[in-house]
Amino acid sequence: MDREKAYLVATPFKKRGKRSLKISDFIFALSLDLKWGPPEKVRALLREAEAAGMVKIDGETVSATFEEKEVEIPLGFKPSSEESILEKGIRYITAQTGMSRKEVIALANERQDDLKKLVDLEAVVLLVGREMGLDIKSLAEDSYQNLLKRSEEGPGV
Repeated sequence: MDREKAYLVATPFKKRGKRSLKISDFIFALSLDLKWGPPEKVRALLREAEAAGMVKIDGETVSATFEEKEVEIPLGFKPSSEESILEKGIRYITAQTGMSRKEVIALANERQDDLKKLVDLEAVVLLVGREMGLDIKSLAEDSYQNLLKRSEEGPGV
């Protein structure tokens, strides 16, 4: 997971000074309190963080698996407004199929569960698009370039 996502995930825990939060409080903190994205996007971030091992979800509770000292959030941090591959993939599938955003996310989450959460949600959305017969080549290329960039940056968190 890249540094920006690590900062995003760590922020609700650090703001509240807790290692565990209700999922709804985590989503509220990023989405409504800080206005860093819609709840669906925060839920997707939370699933990515769980898949990356940064958090553990147990029922309605999310717990940080990282040490607070490991993630030092820069003063004045705000997430970039650049649309992620995940967002582009969801938008592309909705545009091509007429499915709602919620339906696409649910389908991707279900598919990710089928894959035992071993595959990043970004890749799963592209897989879902491909399985629907959509041309996702340009998105896959962008995703590959992001992967190369992340590998050059070294381990996140």
